[in-house]
Amino acid sequence: MNVQQGHIGPAPRPATIRSRRVLLAGFLAEVALIVVAVPLFFLPNAQTVLNLAIPPASFVVLVGFGWWAARGMARSAVLNGALAGLAGVVIYLALVMGAAAVGHRDIWASFTPAYLLAHALKLAGGGLGGWIAGRSAPSAA
Repeated sequence: MNVQQGHIGPAPRPATIRSRRVLLAGFLAEVALIVVAVPLFFLPNAQTVLNLAIPPASFVVLVGFGWWAARGMARSAVLNGALAGLAGVVIYLALVMGAAAVGHRDIWASFTPAYLLAHALKLAGGGLGGWIAGRSAPSAA
């Protein structure tokens, strides 16, 4: 029993984060998004098509990988899913910074409203995937 801080009952357990699975999910999600984006570069209005296709694709891809990162977890599933989305954002930013440094390009040109929306949707998609995984996980009671 935990009698600290004025409440009686079992001590609260800390959130469990599957760091390897979260990082792998973020990495694989970025690979999947690159696979989606590369053929779109060859279309006549590539930038417009990318701006329209990548934000919803980011959401859909991260729902799946957020679910995978959090599957089997009753607790902290949403956290693990959202962290998979965050890992995808960080990996993308690292790729952009590396490409800008090698190509001597302006890094800020990569931060268009469509790509900022895509990053927000990665977090939301990962969180939703984690929520779905948490709903189907066996209760840890």
